[in-house]
Amino acid sequence: MKAIDNVLAFLKQNKSKELNTEQIAHGLNLSRSVVSGYLAKLYKQNKVNKSATRPVVWTLSEKKMPFDEMIGHDSSLKESIELAKESILYPSNGLPVMITGRSGVGKSYLAKKIYEEAKALGVIDKNAPFVTLNTADYANNTELLSSVLFGYKKGAFTGADHNSEGLIDKANNGYLFLDEVHRLSKSNQEKLFSLIDNHTFYPLGEVENPHVAHIRLICATTEDINKYMLKTFMRRIPVHIDIPPLIDRPAFERIEYVLNCFKQEAVNTKLKYLVHENTIIDLANQNYIGNLGTLQNRVKMLCSKSFAEEPSKIEVEIPSSDDSELIEIDKHLNVKGLNIFKRSVKKVFQNIQNELIDAIKQNKVMSDFKLIIIKNLRDLKQFDKTIYFTNNVNMTLINKVQTIIKGIYGIDLNLSDDDVRNLTFAFRLSTFLDIKIQNNQEYYELLRNKYSRSFYVYRKFLERSSAELKDKSYLWFLLMMQNVINKIESIKYTSILLAHGTSTAESIQKVVNNLAGNYIFEAFDMPIEASVNDINKLVYKYLVEQKAREKGIILLFDMGSLNQMFTKIKHSLDKELLVVNNITTATALDIAMRVQRQENFNEIATKAENYGHYLGVQYFEGLSNKKNIIVSCLSGLGLSKAIKDIMEKSLSTTHQIFTMDYRKLHSYIDNNNEHFFKNTDLIMTTTDFKTNLDLPIVNIYDILDQKGFSKLRMYLQDMGEQDKNIDDVLEKFLKFLTIEGIKDRLNFLNPSMVIDEVETIVKKYEDYYNVQFSGKIKLNLYMHLSLMIERVLLNSDKQNMTNFFRDEKAKEFQSVSKTIFKPVEMKYNIVINDFEISLIYELIENYI
Repeated sequence: MKAIDNVLAFLKQNKSKELNTEQIAHGLNLSRSVVSGYLAKLYKQNKVNKSATRPVVWTLSEKKMPFDEMIGHDSSLKESIELAKESILYPSNGLPVMITGRSGVGKSYLAKKIYEEAKALGVIDKNAPFVTLNTADYANNTELLSSVLFGYKKGAFTGADHNSEGLIDKANNGYLFLDEVHRLSKSNQEKLFSLIDNHTFYPLGEVENPHVAHIRLICATTEDINKYMLKTFMRRIPVHIDIPPLIDRPAFERIEYVLNCFKQEAVNTKLKYLVHENTIIDLANQNYIGNLGTLQNRVKMLCSKSFAEEPSKIEVEIPSSDDSELIEIDKHLNVKGLNIFKRSVKKVFQNIQNELIDAIKQNKVMSDFKLIIIKNLRDLKQFDKTIYFTNNVNMTLINKVQTIIKGIYGIDLNLSDDDVRNLTFAFRLSTFLDIKIQNNQEYYELLRNKYSRSFYVYRKFLERSSAELKDKSYLWFLLMMQNVINKIESIKYTSILLAHGTSTAESIQKVVNNLAGNYIFEAFDMPIEASVNDINKLVYKYLVEQKAREKGIILLFDMGSLNQMFTKIKHSLDKELLVVNNITTATALDIAMRVQRQENFNEIATKAENYGHYLGVQYFEGLSNKKNIIVSCLSGLGLSKAIKDIMEKSLSTTHQIFTMDYRKLHSYIDNNNEHFFKNTDLIMTTTDFKTNLDLPIVNIYDILDQKGFSKLRMYLQDMGEQDKNIDDVLEKFLKFLTIEGIKDRLNFLNPSMVIDEVETIVKKYEDYYNVQFSGKIKLNLYMHLSLMIERVLLNSDKQNMTNFFRDEKAKEFQSVSKTIFKPVEMKYNIVINDFEISLIYELIENYI
C-alpha cells in the first residue's frame, strides 16, 4: 500500500474525528511535511475535505445524500428533514407537503431537495420531472391559472384552438411544486381535491374524460395557511414543515450560510476571498428582512467592492476594522460554521473563567462573580438567541434542580427568573459544544478549596442530571449556587449516612436534609455484602473528594461492628469522629439539628449516647476520650464502687474514675494494645494481672505494703495529685477495709463509729513513737483494736500480765497505752487490761 493510501485509510478509521495535519502525522509516524503533501493531493482529488480554520482540520470526503448538503440538516432542521423523508417514503405515492416560512428562508430550496432526495432513494425515476408554479404570477387571473395548472381542451375559451397539457400532466410521476400557494383560489383548491384523492383531474373545458396523473405535491407559502387555505384542502396535506427565519437559526448555522455565500462568489468569480472571522460573525448576527436572499446580496456587494479596489488580484481580502483571524474561502471550502462558532464561544468561556479566577483570589463578593458571568453571557445571547441545540437542557433545568438539589440536599436555590434563563442558556452551550478551556484545573481547585461543600453539591447535580462532567460546566457553579453558598458552607461537620440496600440511606437523607433546609447529610446505599473495608474506602473517597471539614466527621450506619468501623475510619483520616450504629430517621434528624445549631462536637457525641440502649455510639478511640482511672475488683462492682467513691472524695484529680466488670476489663486487655488505654493513667484491681502490655496496674491489697503504696503514690503524683490527698486515700482505704472486715464480726458496736476511735488510737502511737506504720500494720491494728474494744466491753474479766512487761521498753509501752486508751475507757466504761495491751505490743514491737 502506498503511503498516500495509508493517509486515506487512517482518515477512514477515524472518520468520526476532525484531525489536523500534526495529529495525522503522529498517528502514522510520518513527518508533518510529508503528510501535508499527501493531504494536498487527496484534497485535489476530492477525497478529503479541509476546514477554513487554523489549524486546518481534515475529514474524509464521503458521498452525501441531498438532505445532508443542507445547512442545519442535523440540528435546527433535523425534525423538518425527518418529516420530509416520511413524505417521500410513505407508500405508495408519498404524502403532500406544506412548507411555510418567511420570504427567503429556503422554502423553494427545501422543495428541490425533497425532489432530489426522492430520486436518490429510488422512489421516483432519475428522469422524473420537477415542475414549479408560482401562483402569485396568476393571482389576478384565476381562469388563466387554471388553464396553466390543469391544461385545457380545444374550444374551452376564446383562443383555445388546440388541446393543451397543464403543469399537472407535465409533473406526472414526479413532483409538482406550488409556490405562494395562498394565491390559489378556493375553486382551484377544490379542483385539486380529486387529484390528491384519486389521481384524476379535469382540464379546463373537459367534462367527460378525466386525466390521470400520479404526482407528489409540495406547496409553499409565506402567509398564514389558516387564513388563506380551505380546511378541506389542508386536511389532505398531512405534512407541515415550518422553516424559521435566518436569525432564529443557531449561530453556527448562520455562520455556515455566510461562508456558503462567500464560497458561491468564489465559484462564480474563480477567486479566493480572505474574510476576517469577526466580519463573518457580524454578518451572521444580523436580522435580514429577506433572510438568505438579503444575506447573499450583502456578501455579493462586499466581494464586488473589494474586487473593484484591486481587480488584478486573485486573492481578494474583505477589509475589516479588526485583526481577527483571516479565513480563506475558495470553491473547495468545506463549510464548517460550527468551528468558528466554537472559537467565539470558547473566547467568552475562557474570559469568564479568567475573570472568576482573579475575582476569587481577590476575595470579591458573590454579586461580583455573578456580574462577570451574566455580562459575558449577555454577549453570547445577543449572538445566538436560538433554542435549537441537540443536547439542550432548557425546560428541564428547574425540574432537575428541584429533584436533585432540593429533593436530595434540601436546598432551595431561590433563583430569579433571569437567573434561570441565564443558566438555561449557559447549560445549552456547555452541553452542546465540545470545547476545552485553559487553566480549568486552577479554577476547579479554587472552587473546591473555597466552597468545598457547595461545590460538591453542584458536582452531584451535574452527575445526576446526566450533563457531561466537562470543565466548562463548572463555570456556572457560582451563578447557580450564589444565594446558598454561605448557608451550605456554615455547616462545620461532615455527616454521612450508610445503609445496606438500594435506597434506605438516601430516603433518610432526603427527609432530614429537607427538614433541616440544608445539606447536612450525604448518603450511600451499599450492597448487603459490603465489608468494613469497602465502607471505609467509600467514606475515605467521599471525604477526600469533598475536602472534608477538619472540625469533625459524623457517621451513621445501619449495622455492623461499631469498633471496627470506628477504628478503620479513624486510622484513615485521623480526625474527630462520631460513629452511631442502628440509625433511624429520628436519630439522624436530631443530629442534623444539632449540627445546624453548631453545637460543640463533644456535646453532640455525648447527646448521642442518650438515644437508646439499642444504639451503638463511639466518638473516641480506645477506652475513653478523657484521662481516666479504672477500678475493677474481682469480687464485684460493689467493692469497686466503694473504692471509686473514696478516690473521688479524697483526690483533686479531673480524671474520669469509672468502675468496670472484671471480666470486661480482662477482655479489653486481652484483645487490645497499649494504644487502646492511651488515656488510662491507673488501673486498680484486687488481683495480680498477668499481661504483656505495659499498663499502670496496681493491686489494691499491695498498697498496704510500703512498696505497693509507693507505686500508687508515683502514679497519682504523675497525675498532679498532692501527697496529703494520697495519704488520705490510704487512710480511707484502711478504714473501709477494716469496716468490711469487722462489720460481720461485731455484734454490739457500730463499725463506722468505732473505726474513728481506733484510727485516733493508732495515730497517737505513731505520734508518740515518731513512726509511720505501713498500710498492712495499720489494717491489722484497726481490725484488732475494733474487735478488742467490743470484747472487753462484753467481758469484764481483768487479766493482768505483770510479768510480761519486764524491760524498760515494754514498761514504757504499758504506761503510754494506759494514757492513750483513757478516752475510750471513759466513753465505754471499760478498762483495757494488761493482757490486751500485751497483744498490741506484740503487733507493733518491731516498729517502735
